[in-house]
Amino acid sequence: MSRDDHLQHSPPSLAWQHSRALQRRRLLAAGAAAGALAASPLTAQEKYPARPIKLIVPFPPGGPTDVFGRRYAERASEALGQPMVIENRAGAGGLIGAAAVAKAPADGYTLLFGSSSTHVSGPLMSANPPYDPIRDYTSIIVGVVPMILAVRPTLQVNSARELFDLIRANPGKYSYSSSGPGSINHLGMELLKLRAGGLNALHVPYKGNNPALLALLAGEVDFALDTYGTGLQYHKAGRMKMLASCGEKRSAVAPEIPTTTELGIPDSTVTTVNMVACPAGTPQSVVDALVAATRKVMNEEGTVATLSKLGIEPVSDADPVRSSKFFAAEIARWAPIVKASGATI
Repeated sequence: MSRDDHLQHSPPSLAWQHSRALQRRRLLAAGAAAGALAASPLTAQEKYPARPIKLIVPFPPGGPTDVFGRRYAERASEALGQPMVIENRAGAGGLIGAAAVAKAPADGYTLLFGSSSTHVSGPLMSANPPYDPIRDYTSIIVGVVPMILAVRPTLQVNSARELFDLIRANPGKYSYSSSGPGSINHLGMELLKLRAGGLNALHVPYKGNNPALLALLAGEVDFALDTYGTGLQYHKAGRMKMLASCGEKRSAVAPEIPTTTELGIPDSTVTTVNMVACPAGTPQSVVDALVAATRKVMNEEGTVATLSKLGIEPVSDADPVRSSKFFAAEIARWAPIVKASGATI
């Protein structure tokens, strides 16, 4: 047998076998890693949500946004198949909690349940906003809360026009309450005063919506902007008079109350708009899942009925593109009002 024949037919050495086995293991490991990298984005997208979701409400418990956020979280948990856990992170008019979400990982597991305060007035009142409300989020509007013009029951007026005429004839004599400088019921009233011809009335800020409402009920102030959710029971009981809605249309809970637009006051819509928002850069598949779940929740008969009783108008066709355009337009509309009010955070 030749040397070549011997090499062809002799069994491989142990060292050679070990080398070949090591090469095979390395090739298999490399292939598995490459396959995992290629599959991981798809797997992550398919499994969202794979764990509980944190929903940050940037206001204290018990307020209108918190109540709405908890109802949304309850129903969205069922729609998404994972718990949605509320975390109240209040401060700086909502800016602290909102900023935390803007800086969170863009994976869909930290969301914001915000409002016009976080996306419009708050950034406008801040000299150095900690985030950009348009650029730093993908937002989904879920509900609209119209503000209602109300007066103490002993004030001898029965319409918004009569109230404005009374204020006009007595500049500086009448006062209104708000939940604080820069709040929607402060800025909204400044807008109404401007649109009604430049009225002169005293602003009396309180620490929260409930104290501001109690001040009106006690007759400490003459008028205020409130909501159907908190004030309608007192209107029906005769403890205050609701004169006009600042919404775009009359509400089903009080269809007898006209809108300020109907009364001939132009560009007088004053609403709080609530939204669910995730950090910019969140994968489109995750955004799509949130949009689908939100539309399901906001079209449920039970949700619609519950929110309507609170004076909240549910938005059933959630759309991030339209939401972004809406907030951009609101920022442009409210910027001169905020500047004129002098309110800052």
